[in-house]
Amino acid sequence: MKSWILKWLRIPIALVLGLLINVAFFLAVPLINALFFNREEASKKSMDVIAEVEVLVNEKPKQLEQKTIRTIVQPNTYKLNATQRESSRPSGFQMDLSLARGEGSGDGVAVFGSGSMENIIYEAGEVDEAAKLLKEVQPKYPERAKKMGVTGYVKVYLVIDVYGTVSQLRVLTSEPTGYGFEEAALKAVREWKFEPAKLGSFPVSQKATKEFRF
Repeated sequence: MKSWILKWLRIPIALVLGLLINVAFFLAVPLINALFFNREEASKKSMDVIAEVEVLVNEKPKQLEQKTIRTIVQPNTYKLNATQRESSRPSGFQMDLSLARGEGSGDGVAVFGSGSMENIIYEAGEVDEAAKLLKEVQPKYPERAKKMGVTGYVKVYLVIDVYGTVSQLRVLTSEPTGYGFEEAALKAVREWKFEPAKLGSFPVSQKATKEFRF
């Protein structure tokens, strides 16, 4: 009798034990995953952080290029100091432009006035190349003075601008007056054309005087 009961109880006991073993196995799987895979992920993350830190440490900081701005100071060609002005001006210098003399004898053009380097109008001794006459018109002898046989003398002041034209003109001396010598001299000089004076490679204005003898 007892053997028969044990025989029938063996099957339920085996089923219960099998069920308990399966339950224990399914419960152990998440625990094993939590223990081992979480450690692996944590290790992997720590390795990634270490690698990132190493990259940041090994990366050299970019150096900014410094640009140097150079200022080029160009000398003013028109400015000369007092020593240079004196050395560049010949003693007793007279500018000879081979100007027309009118009817009769006349003198060449001479430097007029004192001038200064601050003015835009230069004397002959202050320029590198003096103005050169390109076109000349001779003054006509006034009819009244010719009929009466009167001779005359006129001295004019002129300024030759950077374009080679006479920009300023006036009579300084005239003897005798009232015979038209002044008008004849001024009319002729207004039509003269020049190659302008130069200071370095730049054209500049130059002043001069001219004498006419009729």
